[in-house]
Amino acid sequence: MKERQFARPYADVSTPFTVDERGAFAEFIIQDPELMPDLALGGTVLVVDKNNAGPYYLAGQVVGLRSLTPFSPERENLLYIEPDKEDPSLLLEEITGPHTHQPMIIRIRLEREMRVDAFADSGYVISAVQRPPSARSRMFFPDLLPGVTDAPSLQQILEIKPSGLGLGNVGFGNKPYESNGNFLTYRWDVENLDNKHMFIVGESGSGKTVFLKNLAYELRRQDTENRIILTDVQGDIIQLLLPNIAEPLKARDWQKNVEYDSPKSIYETLGKFQLIIPAKLKGSSPNVIALKELASRNGVQVREVGLRLQDLTSPSDVEYLFRSSSDQVAMLLDDEAEFIRNNNGVPTLAKLKGALNHALGLSRENQIASHAGTSYYRSTFQAGLRALHSLREYFDFHQKSLNDSSNPMDFFDFDGTTILYLDELDHDERVMWEMQLVKWLYDNKKESWKAFVFFDEAHQIIPAKPSGSGSIGTFERLRVNFERLAREGRKFGINLVLSTQNPKDLHPIVPEQCPTKIVMKINPKNASVVNMGDDLAMIANRFGHGQFWISSPFNGTPDWVRVHSWAPPLPHEPMTKFWDKVIDAAKKR
Repeated sequence: MKERQFARPYADVSTPFTVDERGAFAEFIIQDPELMPDLALGGTVLVVDKNNAGPYYLAGQVVGLRSLTPFSPERENLLYIEPDKEDPSLLLEEITGPHTHQPMIIRIRLEREMRVDAFADSGYVISAVQRPPSARSRMFFPDLLPGVTDAPSLQQILEIKPSGLGLGNVGFGNKPYESNGNFLTYRWDVENLDNKHMFIVGESGSGKTVFLKNLAYELRRQDTENRIILTDVQGDIIQLLLPNIAEPLKARDWQKNVEYDSPKSIYETLGKFQLIIPAKLKGSSPNVIALKELASRNGVQVREVGLRLQDLTSPSDVEYLFRSSSDQVAMLLDDEAEFIRNNNGVPTLAKLKGALNHALGLSRENQIASHAGTSYYRSTFQAGLRALHSLREYFDFHQKSLNDSSNPMDFFDFDGTTILYLDELDHDERVMWEMQLVKWLYDNKKESWKAFVFFDEAHQIIPAKPSGSGSIGTFERLRVNFERLAREGRKFGINLVLSTQNPKDLHPIVPEQCPTKIVMKINPKNASVVNMGDDLAMIANRFGHGQFWISSPFNGTPDWVRVHSWAPPLPHEPMTKFWDKVIDAAKKR
């Protein structure tokens, strides 16, 4: 066993121990950093303090590193030697050499105090840091698992669950902790969480998409009754349907030491599959035609679906599509739709258009009564017809869906993995589909449904503020619908996984409703959205592909824990290459 290395307290006038609104911080110095190979930003450390009241421990994270040069003329003392061996007041030339290394100052964010207590479940009473470490304290790296020494292990410090969904290995720097070939797996005890909502932040290239794919797979592997609904806004989630086309993800470096299921086993675990493709007025693109063909060959249930105006609560739900700034238009269309329903009719675009034309034909007056009895200006009726004309691009053009006796959204009641392909839709179409999915999920919630619904680019469906004409009412409906689903849906087993690369454009209600937060590579300016300190955000800005911070208070980890995700052989390759292969494969019979 390697000899444990310790760092000593380092404090002078410019670097005191501090406790303020940002947290508690202390600094330690190691004379030869090479003796601490685990020393890296984000690493978890222990401080043992042998004061008169008995030994206790402080646990924290490395949030800053800086080296000192013995040749600095501004130095107050020489910190590259052990103070008990040399007089730090001596001139440099009088000190015995050679001097082959520079000492390292280690800045620690202290997060918890741990005092030994045999009666505590973990063996330690854990509390917030209230006092600075004394001059008798020493900093060191803990053992990975308990039982090696009397000091708290990394598993005990981070309170890692012994069972649950594996999200990756706890780590530091650019690699996970490892001891004799063993890793410490971060487990998300999702089965025993009352609130399973998850919020994920990561910029392009952070590994967010791979993480989402792996999370869906792990959820299905843990329990085949878990229903998965994935909204695919970038077009890369659909690769899961075609493992015979898309190249599998390749493990690198330490990831090769993790045992994974085979690509075939992963596909079978995620299946059965369903692909829902929104119908478009102008028909399907060559890519979509090829995708439908290949997915069908793989046994995927492929459904092309069109939305129907009659399935909305009221036409004003899609007021942002009216291309009109008049609130009266939305009120008029709502009145006419309600009148049609009250007379056992179905408020389709055709019937609403007929109702408006009928009212216009009955009167030449400037003010005309709607069928519900409310008077509107003639210009409002004319604007209503123009609004209905705009809606033709989005509703009631897909005859199969229009003639179906049931709501096409009912296809989402599927026992397996459903992918909603949204990549080729414009922003308005995408918002409309996701808004209708949120509404349908709430209206059709069931006892113990056990569904996990993934919304990527969540800032588009619940933005921080409204924009565009006629959007204030739509914005408020989006917020209310989402809040209802987030607050009440989880009681019925509807769990949300929301991700974004633009968290500042997202309504603050999202992180508020999601206790489990994951931060991948991110611009430090966005860290405030998830209540992350500047020091940890700076580390996140340097993350490699697939690395992330996780905070999950109900899972036992209120503090941020650094995790390195796995690389199971999930289908994942650049989209341009993928589509070229899809088109070629579809041509072959």
